[in-house]
This record gives sequence, structure tokens and C-alpha cells, in this order.
Amino acid sequence: MATYKFPEFNVEIVNPTVTINMNTIGDMAIDQLLSVDIVLSVPGATFGVRMENMPYVDTWEDSDVPGMVDIALQAYEV
Repeated sequence: MATYKFPEFNVEIVNPTVTINMNTIGDMAIDQLLSVDIVLSVPGATFGVRMENMPYVDTWEDSDVPGMVDIALQAYEV
């Protein structure tokens, strides 16, 4: 069970469903960094977060984004 804590929220988010908004992808191609909006949902609450500066090598496919988000979320695990 994953628990996350983000500085902008004064609450621990326990075992959320994570939804990635693929329409909000930002690609800093020269720096090879990707950003995307995600929503973490738990019963009774939803939290929107922009995951930024997710590194990639050479290129990426849409199917790579969930794995990149999973890695980025590790920085917020409690």
C-alpha cells in the first residue's frame, strides 16, 4: 500500500488511484525532461499534481509515461 505526501497538501494520501492526463504532457526535448498532470483519488478526496522534470533517454512513447510517473512518485512516498 503506497502512501504519498506532497508539500502543497497537508495530508498523507494513502493507496490512491492514480490517473494520468496524457493531454497535458509537456516535453522539454533539449533537456529530455517530461511533465504531466496526474490526479490521485481516494474515497472522499482528489488531489491534482503536476509531475515535472521526469527524465528520459533519447525518446519516449505514450506507453512509457505511467512508468515514468511511478518512478517520480517514489520521491513523495512516506
